[in-house]
Amino acid sequence: MPPASTPPSSTPSSADTLWYAPAQLLRLFGSSPVAMAYWGRDQRLRLASPQWCEWFGVPSTGIAGQLLGEALPPAFALQHQEALQAAAQGQRQQFDTCKTDAHGQLAWRRISLSPHLWPGSAGSKSAQGVLMLMQDCSAEYANAAQADALRAQLAALSSTNPERSEEKGELLKMRTLLDWRTAMLAEHSEMLQLLSHEIRQPLNNASAAMQATMSAIADLQLAQTTPATKALLRAEHVLQQVIGTLDNTLAAGTILAVGGRAGASSDTDLPTLVNLVLHDIAADARPRIQVVWDAEARTVQLHPALMRLTIRNLLNNALNYAPADSPVLLRLADSDDPLALIIEVIDEGPGIPDSLRPRLFEKGTRGSDHRHRAGAGLGLFIVRSVVQLHQGTVQALPRQPNGTIMRMELPQGLDD
Repeated sequence: MPPASTPPSSTPSSADTLWYAPAQLLRLFGSSPVAMAYWGRDQRLRLASPQWCEWFGVPSTGIAGQLLGEALPPAFALQHQEALQAAAQGQRQQFDTCKTDAHGQLAWRRISLSPHLWPGSAGSKSAQGVLMLMQDCSAEYANAAQADALRAQLAALSSTNPERSEEKGELLKMRTLLDWRTAMLAEHSEMLQLLSHEIRQPLNNASAAMQATMSAIADLQLAQTTPATKALLRAEHVLQQVIGTLDNTLAAGTILAVGGRAGASSDTDLPTLVNLVLHDIAADARPRIQVVWDAEARTVQLHPALMRLTIRNLLNNALNYAPADSPVLLRLADSDDPLALIIEVIDEGPGIPDSLRPRLFEKGTRGSDHRHRAGAGLGLFIVRSVVQLHQGTVQALPRQPNGTIMRMELPQGLDD
């Protein structure tokens, strides 16, 4: 919540009203079972899904444009004031909250606050907006309570029947672990399907619609359309950020679920893959990317969906951390001995600090200057995991006089 000394303006600005289009967003997300909301720097809600409104007990009609402090219950706002303020200052937050449902049971939600930092706000400590996603984690707490109950049973058995306490204890321990694993896998599978089908598609549709609108506005060649174009670009960056976070989360969950195995690669048309990756990049950033073809092969053996996400993560990292007007090279090359495809993403950024290199590809690692990124540090973890699935290698090499070369070497012919 903003400090009392800096109250928000009484009405949303005209630039904001151009892009948040409440009716459009509600049509996109109104049928989604996911509880989510987005508010701007002025603390006014741009979007609140019906599930979000239901959880907080507020009417979904007329919610867009309402102040966040008026929509949130006072007790919730007070309890999580510190997290809300940190998100407004550009820091990603996550916490759990609960309430008693209609059946008298405790319902739990895991809340993620992802700030949106616009590149023009370099050095600023305030976010342009904050996305709140709520995930049902009631089963996790129920499983923990069940495990506690079984442990209590185990202790009781041990005290009443010392002769067989060890045998019964092992059986109860195995049953506890099995029940917990089954519940977690079921919840994991359900959440992956939910995110995949109910969130990503409307986000992609919205991004495509915004790009088409920007193209139509550009065709008009009117000076007064510039504010609208900038507002749409800002909205597209928000959507691309959310899509990237969801894709990385889905990929991480999928890789963990299959235990590091992803089946056989398939023959993939390399130019088509590159075109799909470029389409994933925000429209205003694409002109900075220069593709260098040093590869003769046009059909390669890859997992196309995972590799598309991997290259996108490397490109977005380079675009975000390198100077705003500098080019980013995507180089594709062949290696005959050993037979491999080499993919390099080359930037002119400040390079990677020596202190960061040992944990560069670990989950949760982020650069020291991550003001433009509000993710959870999954990007390079996904890169390494996907490269390992391909039995390949990835390296972060220094570039002279400055910059970084992210180099992936992916063996070919392994399925022959």
